[in-house]
Amino acid sequence: MTKAKTGLRRRHISELTIEDLIEERDAREPGFKARVKTLVQQLGLGRQVRSLRAKRKLSQVELAKRVGTGQASIARIEAGKAVPRLELLGRIATALGASVRLELRAD
Repeated sequence: MTKAKTGLRRRHISELTIEDLIEERDAREPGFKARVKTLVQQLGLGRQVRSLRAKRKLSQVELAKRVGTGQASIARIEAGKAVPRLELLGRIATALGASVRLELRAD
């Protein structure tokens, strides 16, 4: 891959930031950057659920029972492997004594 294609001069890997690497991959594979952004958002939501669950001293099984879903579903959400539908997220928030806030932002 040439510098012109990626917009990056050849540098040692230790000089590159994660943003540089994402940009380079996106140049080779259009849409990669958007997929990474989605995954980061999913992981953020999962971390929030896991953190609140831990603060409430609940196991995944206990939270799942309160929410009316399976433990595996909670595990997938916490791992960032699944994004819950808004209705399920609302039930999770209620079970954790939290609320859901949606926000639209211009990019």
